[in-house]
Amino acid sequence: MNRMLVVFAIVATALGTPTVPTAQTVTASDQSPFGFQYEQTHTPRGVGVEGYVYNTLPWRITNVRLQVDSLDANGTPIASASGWVVGDVPAGGRGYFYVSVSAPAATYRARVETYNKVMLEAPAVQAP
Repeated sequence: MNRMLVVFAIVATALGTPTVPTAQTVTASDQSPFGFQYEQTHTPRGVGVEGYVYNTLPWRITNVRLQVDSLDANGTPIASASGWVVGDVPAGGRGYFYVSVSAPAATYRARVETYNKVMLEAPAVQAP
């Protein structure tokens, strides 16, 4: 875990993109075929949420639109923003996203609003 944090810090420094070390991982619920891993970032673009959406569907998907809700300490939504996942997300794979938010929040909640199916495919083999 410490090694992973050191590598992440080096990459963030090399890119000149300081990040807040409060990563949030949200797993897919029983009703959602999507999981998320994301964190709040501070970049030259401003405050944002960046991370990955995980696709458990048997289809490659594209045009994935996300909604990120900013939540206060009580879990009440205080703001909302939308953004796109970059490129296609393969079956069993993940896709990167960055969504600008209006202000920092205690926590965030992400969900997939819309997507288009591209094709049925075998899930990508992921190393443990």
